[in-house]
Amino acid sequence: MKRYQLSIPGPTECDPEVLNELNRPNLPHYGDLWMDYYLETLQKLQRIYQTKNSVYIIPSSGSGALDATFASLNGKKGLILDNGTFGERLVDIASHYLSEVIVIHKNPGEHFEIQEIEEALQKNKVDLLAVVHGETSTGMLNNLEELSRICQEENILFIVDAISTLGGVELSVDKLGIDFCISASQKALGSIPGLSTVSISSKGWDKMAAENDIPSWYLNLRTWHRYEKEWGDWHPFPITLPVHLFYALNRAFDIILEEGLEQRWNRHKEIANMLCTSLEEFGISLFIKDKEYRLPTVTSAILPGKMTSEGLQMYMREEYGILIAGGVGPLRKKVFRVGHMAYSANEYLIKRVIVGIKNFMNNN
Repeated sequence: MKRYQLSIPGPTECDPEVLNELNRPNLPHYGDLWMDYYLETLQKLQRIYQTKNSVYIIPSSGSGALDATFASLNGKKGLILDNGTFGERLVDIASHYLSEVIVIHKNPGEHFEIQEIEEALQKNKVDLLAVVHGETSTGMLNNLEELSRICQEENILFIVDAISTLGGVELSVDKLGIDFCISASQKALGSIPGLSTVSISSKGWDKMAAENDIPSWYLNLRTWHRYEKEWGDWHPFPITLPVHLFYALNRAFDIILEEGLEQRWNRHKEIANMLCTSLEEFGISLFIKDKEYRLPTVTSAILPGKMTSEGLQMYMREEYGILIAGGVGPLRKKVFRVGHMAYSANEYLIKRVIVGIKNFMNNN
């Protein structure tokens, strides 16, 4: 199969050191040979989340950890913020488990007004508020600071989908008082697909449903917690772990921490700004107009005239061996998206993208 540069919203390019971990010998996922390595990996994840809360790594996509979170809050009432395809997914998942779901819906690319959230909470007594931090369908960054304040004032759980932001965008779980923060291995964390992560606050545990009231065994955070307590010295999880995915993720964590979180966040901003500036110079409209709400890991844009995102995608793939993405949901044919996260967020790779787009524009 041909080697392509992945400049899509996920999965991302991986550092060669991460991929090299897949060549390591197999190891049992339990016992003393594994335990030190496993606990070390969790400690690194806590540092990246910037939390003292308990953290778990679950074999699944990021959606699996979202499913586990809402399943574990079975019967609660929630306010879900939706301004894109993955906000819609939050609503969909939550609707399977919560007793009532109240939705504040905005058109793709529109930000939430704090006043309308406060008014919704005045009218409805809820147990939780959930939001997507980085809406990759539009390249939009939703602000968490004011949402954090509201959740603390209302004493409700704060749930954040950080699948496309953890490791690439400034995020401190403890500072923001996030009760459930969900992410995944294959995006800004810089590893390969297959693992999801979740951090859980003490308030989150207190408000969680009883284990037998959660309509799942595998995607049940109480199950994971029980095995952590009962089998903690040799097998603190309920299932067989994919050892090589852990090898890769552990090395990705090392790369993040060696670079430094603040430097890494700044690098993502710089690469995003480089791309956005070039696109505007080419006469391409950025989908998110306000710089404050632009996602540092994914950029979404609209081509001028009769040029199509499908045409650009095919040109980039065939002429440069670069994969970029089209839109999703209602924006499927309207926008194109470029992912620039983790290893993909470097000057050389983004300049290849910029040159390819420029030549496409010149030829059309």
